[in-house]
Amino acid sequence: MAVYNRIMKDITLYLDGTTPERLSMKRLAEYLRELSSFYGSEPAVHFDCVKDGSAQLVCRVEDACYPVILNQVREVASGIGGKRPTRAFRKLSDFMLDDRVDGYLKAEGAQIIQFPKGKLAEPPLRVIKSSSVQGRLYSVGGKDATVPVRLEGADGETLLCETNVQIAERLAQLLFKPVRLQGEGEWERRPDGSWRLIKLVISSYVKLEDVGFKAAIAKLKAAGGVKWDDMPSPHSEILESRG
Repeated sequence: MAVYNRIMKDITLYLDGTTPERLSMKRLAEYLRELSSFYGSEPAVHFDCVKDGSAQLVCRVEDACYPVILNQVREVASGIGGKRPTRAFRKLSDFMLDDRVDGYLKAEGAQIIQFPKGKLAEPPLRVIKSSSVQGRLYSVGGKDATVPVRLEGADGETLLCETNVQIAERLAQLLFKPVRLQGEGEWERRPDGSWRLIKLVISSYVKLEDVGFKAAIAKLKAAGGVKWDDMPSPHSEILESRG
């Protein structure tokens, strides 16, 4: 059997502020899943190991795809990347903020990008507010009294929601349709000033116009995707910060 020697190069995510011993298997899997989307070229990227000296997530990349991956991650970090790697970059940044670590990528020993710093970041501001979100309903399920619900937002992001069994039964009839969900939303302010939905507890919903998926996403983008209901102080400054 023929054996082909492939030239491989390293690309490593450094997590400054944690160690392999403190990084749980679950969290490691979450980082690796998002790294796979961030790097792209999945068949050419191979996980190698977790090294000491902070936690270093080392991957080996086939030489032919190496410049493609470096170009992609740089584009994302500068704000001009594609949707999928950009979503992965945001998820990785959220993990680092939650874990209070500073992350950066090195390729062949040279630092190529720095993630938003989370090690010394202030605890994120969280608010609970009457809210509405809209997107394509793609998951309703669970066996407990509180049922998880998932929407795909206008930019492809996952919006985490939950509701009671009665509403879930009705929502299940609208799977893969565009909907607007209303309820009590928990929001977190990101370091860049934007807001991230942690969870929406659904109290009501509206079925939106049943059009093709691409057209529906265009309509959701035009409508803004996520809306907070009007409400007097003390959160008026929060509403203003969302523009």
